[in-house]
Amino acid sequence: MHIGIVSATTKEIEPTLHYLMDQWNSISLMNFQKGDKLVFPLVTGIGSTAMAFALARFQSMQKLDFMIHLGIAGSYQSHYEIGELREVISERWGDLGAEEADGSFLDSFELNLIQPDRFPFQESVIRNEQSVFASNLPVSSGLTVNAASGWNHSIELRKNKYNADLESMEGVGLFYACRMLDLPFLSIRAISNLVEPRNKNNWNTDLAIRNLNNYAIEFLKKWA
Repeated sequence: MHIGIVSATTKEIEPTLHYLMDQWNSISLMNFQKGDKLVFPLVTGIGSTAMAFALARFQSMQKLDFMIHLGIAGSYQSHYEIGELREVISERWGDLGAEEADGSFLDSFELNLIQPDRFPFQESVIRNEQSVFASNLPVSSGLTVNAASGWNHSIELRKNKYNADLESMEGVGLFYACRMLDLPFLSIRAISNLVEPRNKNNWNTDLAIRNLNNYAIEFLKKWA
């Protein structure tokens, strides 16, 4: 079986890359093998456009049986703990549309620019319905934005309008590409911060990345 590991940044999967370089056989610059198992890491760059484009143009994409996505995220849920791992099972746009003069927001579906049930969307949401492996993690819904929320107005607007659990900048791009290419996948996010008025002193990206990669490495050990 061939598995892809995808992330927006190298930092988010750096410990996993070190594990692969140390414990697996390197058969090319970014391909690793153990027995009949092959792993193909891919760093796409930030944002849903970069994610979707990189996956669509990834030369090894046609060889893959499965994709695991690793990333950090902000949480709209105050009871989620920093560093906690969640499997994201749905994604939707949070800022693709038009602002109204009164400060409200109409998304692209409400503007009739995209049909809410046009594949791969279902009621304006893309759901992961093709997973091969069980994550054994609690599940969450994702909201994808181009600018991370850091102002009370935008935070409350998105929370009230979409009732999502997690916020990221790549989720829809990943879900869109994998569903369009009919590739089974898992999306695993570690909570680095609460979605609140921007205050990086409350963030813990190191803990989130550590927990995320510990999970990925154990996943690879069990699989191989």
